[in-house]
Amino acid sequence: MLTKNIWQSRGLYNGSLGTVRGVVYNADVPQSSPPYCILVELDEYQGPSAVTNSDRHIVPIIPETVPFDQSCGKSGSWIQFPLVLGWAITIHKAQGLTLKKVILGIGSLENSIGLTYVGCSRVKSWENLAFDHSFPWSRLEKINTHTGLAKIRAEIDRLANLRIG
Repeated sequence: MLTKNIWQSRGLYNGSLGTVRGVVYNADVPQSSPPYCILVELDEYQGPSAVTNSDRHIVPIIPETVPFDQSCGKSGSWIQFPLVLGWAITIHKAQGLTLKKVILGIGSLENSIGLTYVGCSRVKSWENLAFDHSFPWSRLEKINTHTGLAKIRAEIDRLANLRIG
């Protein structure tokens, strides 16, 4: 998963999911050094592919130098790739994403009202949604009776009744 917006108009944005297809090292540098780039196949990527004569959407992800300042006054930097393993992601990280397939593990309690709904709504098609554990339907119905939703509905009604003029 990408952790940075690189080229949003072409599909390289924070949260993009892909598959690592290769690691490229500089021939002049020992392999104990960081790689030159990581080749990632991204379904949503709409730019030129690093692999010629292929219908795969493979893009090289290069490392970046990230500066930091510590509170003790010392500064420095590190080199990192804007990638993390995406075997599993939290519902919070998935907000705003549309995923092809989802296996949702929501636990026994809902810590924030609507979190289960957000997790369920990330998938493109209900046929591609599975649950790690079952839960009672009442968990989703609680959203309708929550006081926060009543306040939102009241505000929507208030705004709808405003007359401009």
